[in-house]
Amino acid sequence: LSLVAFLVGKRVSVKNVKDILQRKWGQVGSFSLQVAGDGVFLVKFDNGQARDWVLDNGPWDIWGYQLALRKWSKGMSLSLEDCKSISVWVKLSKVPVQYWTTLGLSYIASVLGRPLYMDSSTVNRYALSYARVCVDMLASSSFPKSILLELDDGATTNIEVEYPWKPLACTLCKVFDHSNKNCPKAVRREWLPKPVVSAHRRPEDSDGWITVNRMGPQAPLGVVMSEVAEESSIAGRHAVVNTEHGDCLAPKQAP
Repeated sequence: LSLVAFLVGKRVSVKNVKDILQRKWGQVGSFSLQVAGDGVFLVKFDNGQARDWVLDNGPWDIWGYQLALRKWSKGMSLSLEDCKSISVWVKLSKVPVQYWTTLGLSYIASVLGRPLYMDSSTVNRYALSYARVCVDMLASSSFPKSILLELDDGATTNIEVEYPWKPLACTLCKVFDHSNKNCPKAVRREWLPKPVVSAHRRPEDSDGWITVNRMGPQAPLGVVMSEVAEESSIAGRHAVVNTEHGDCLAPKQAP
C-alpha cells in the first residue's frame, strides 16, 4: 500500500510536502509520509484504492517541481540517484495536421521518451497551434528543442519542443540529482594556447601535401533529433517507440 516519491529539483521539508499532498490527495483517503532519503519520501496509504488513484491521476508536483512516484517493493533503492526517469509535460509546435491523431502524436512523442498522456485541448483539437503531451523521459535524455520529422513524400519538417518545466539532469551519471555542469565526474576544461600547425612538403614528392580528413558517422534517416546537448554521448541515437504495443498517448487533465 506504499509509494516511493522522488522530489526532483527542489529540497522541501517533510511538513510542507505533507501539507501540499494532503490538499491534493486527502479527498481519496488517509496516508502517512516519512523521509526515506535526500529528496525521497515513503508514502503509506490506508487502502489500495487511494494509492492507485494517486498513480492514475499523476503526474504530481510540489511548487512546480515534479514528483516521480513508484510502487514500493522489498529491496527497492530509496536513493534519488536511482530515479532514472520522470514524467514531463511538453508542448509540440508546428505539428502537421495529418499527425494530429493519437497514433501520430505518439509517434512524434516517442522520440523524447515513452508517450503517456495528452491534455483535453489536444484530444479535442481546440487549437492546432501546439499539442500538449506528457512523456516519461530518461535522465540520459538531451531534452532536444526540436524534432526533425520525415513526411510520407520524403520532405522534412521541424517540430518545435518546449518544456514548461525541465528537471536538472546529468547525462554522464544518468540521474536527476544534479546537472552536467555540477557533475563530479565531468572533465574540467582548461584554456591552453592554440598550437601552431604548419604543413610541410614531402621530400620524395614536392607536389604532395599532407592533409587530414575527418570522417564521421552520418545521421540516421527518419525521425531524428536536432540541437542536442554537446555532452550527450548518445545524441541522435533515438529509436521510435512501437505504438502498436500500448505506448500510445491517453487523455489526461494537464496541471
